[in-house]
Amino acid sequence: MDATSQSPEARDPACRRAALDAIGEGVGRVLPPPDDGLGESLIRRAYSGRAAAEAEEDRLVVRFGTEWRTFIRRQTPDRLTALDELIDERIERRALARFYRRMKPAAVVVVVTAFALAQFGVDRLPLVRQLWRLVRGDLR
Repeated sequence: MDATSQSPEARDPACRRAALDAIGEGVGRVLPPPDDGLGESLIRRAYSGRAAAEAEEDRLVVRFGTEWRTFIRRQTPDRLTALDELIDERIERRALARFYRRMKPAAVVVVVTAFALAQFGVDRLPLVRQLWRLVRGDLR
């Protein structure tokens, strides 16, 4: 049976959701919950019927491998603080890079205009002369 001959109800996202729920229940019966670790109590709760009341709510269950579990258990408050500082520094660096990327065209225009005015002379252009008087505060 191809996708075009299926009824509209069979292609409905609710049917796909029900199929995914059934697959998840089957996987939950086959795979036992892992040992206690980060987030694994949430997996046990999701596998058991206690989370059935939240069936309509979307939830994401992540099962960590043994390498990740050992890595997470190895973390100390000092290492996590250093990691937070590195992440904050990286975020600040990206923000400054974005700022400089936005300011670069404006700086080029200002420098080129300044050099053109210096080459031409301020007194030769009446508009520039008036702007210069405005900047100096000499309104005559």
